[in-house]
Amino acid sequence: MNVSGKMKPDFGIEENVISLKSNHFTMIEGPHMQSLLGCSIEEEKEFSAQWNELTLDQYMGDGGTYRFRRYGQFQKFSESNSLQLLPHESYVQSSEVNYLNGDVKRIFDPLTDTFVQSPVLERTLMLLADLYDQTLGQKCDWNIRLHPYRIQTTSDQIGQPAPEGLHRDGVTFIASMMLQRRNATGGVTRLTDDKRQPLATIELKNRFDIVLSDDAKTLHDVSSVTPLNAADIGYRDVLVIAFTLLGNAP
Repeated sequence: MNVSGKMKPDFGIEENVISLKSNHFTMIEGPHMQSLLGCSIEEEKEFSAQWNELTLDQYMGDGGTYRFRRYGQFQKFSESNSLQLLPHESYVQSSEVNYLNGDVKRIFDPLTDTFVQSPVLERTLMLLADLYDQTLGQKCDWNIRLHPYRIQTTSDQIGQPAPEGLHRDGVTFIASMMLQRRNATGGVTRLTDDKRQPLATIELKNRFDIVLSDDAKTLHDVSSVTPLNAADIGYRDVLVIAFTLLGNAP
């Protein structure tokens, strides 16, 4: 399945490219991201609604029942203006990068058709591909792994966006984009360099706030999520997007 790119090559992201090169991370605030994507309010709402279709993650090494997710992969080739959806398969991370759930073949439900075909998703991935190409100084072939997460919290259960603690994901670039949060506080991202020295503390608050980092040169963690109103369920919805080079690194 192919999804055709409809955006111009230049997204107006030069400052973010410079930051990613020099600081190894960058952030695009939600209103700017919305402007770059150029999607309608209806398209944004339809995309955000897909987080209601996520299913319980049954592989949590800490026994938690607070994480809901799906999983899927695309490829983006250097000379192509389209994204190719890959066949669904299990997800495995090394225990070296994920001590909690590493070396386990995890089978998650696939991304829904509505999610895959969303203009918001297409334009986000094309934008990031262009940003990363500019950062590396050449057009690249990419594997793209998508992890839509809902971290749920109640008075009886704290939500853990990153239960493995400070870590990297074993990819080239990693990004986390906020979709929505309801009755939830916390979920603050902490970035360090590869020697665990602090780089930044970032709270994704608004729809489409997105933080991107060089996974080989940084580590990241996200603080726990608790409900603002203990009598009601809270949740934090994000899309984690992992880009990995396919054999043509500069």
